[in-house]
Amino acid sequence: MGAIAQVCCEQDLKLHLDGARFWNACVTTGISEAEYAKPFDTVSVCFSKGLGAPIGSALVGTKDLMARARRFRKMFGGGMRQAGMMAAGALYGLKYQRDRLVEDHDNAQILAVGLSQIEGIEINPTDVQTNIVVFHTPDTTAQLWVDRLAEKGVAVLAVGEHSVRAVTSLMVTRGQVEQVIELAAASAPKKASEI
Repeated sequence: MGAIAQVCCEQDLKLHLDGARFWNACVTTGISEAEYAKPFDTVSVCFSKGLGAPIGSALVGTKDLMARARRFRKMFGGGMRQAGMMAAGALYGLKYQRDRLVEDHDNAQILAVGLSQIEGIEINPTDVQTNIVVFHTPDTTAQLWVDRLAEKGVAVLAVGEHSVRAVTSLMVTRGQVEQVIELAAASAPKKASEI
């Protein structure tokens, strides 16, 4: 990121951080939010993903950039009324949920290790850094796995022809993660005719 920031600075380009998983990255790396965001002109953060707020994102930047952003928000109908309840949820998430993101990362590791032992799935658990688990299905389509798991109540997403994404969060318990591993093993295609 430092090298990219240097190029942007030299070319007089603005640098934006899409911080949908900003809190996860800070917790995993041990880098403070202030240090992580330092090279960027603007940073967006999400309160509803890992922190569990019912809704809410924020954009951070200089006073001038935020004045411009507010103008564009209003132009596109993005103004909100009675936003205090949303802000309360975001503040609660920051205060009480940030530190527990480690649990999501631990659960993701358990999921990755379990999936790595299932025939037909390829994943290296050391590649899983936060709460996002991407596994590969070289012998079958990703959509086949998605459909089979959906039948068992497990929601995952095909992100390529042979790649599936799963995400752990505060809505997923350790027991549920272990259950997903069992369901994935039971969902594996057994015959060539099923591929």
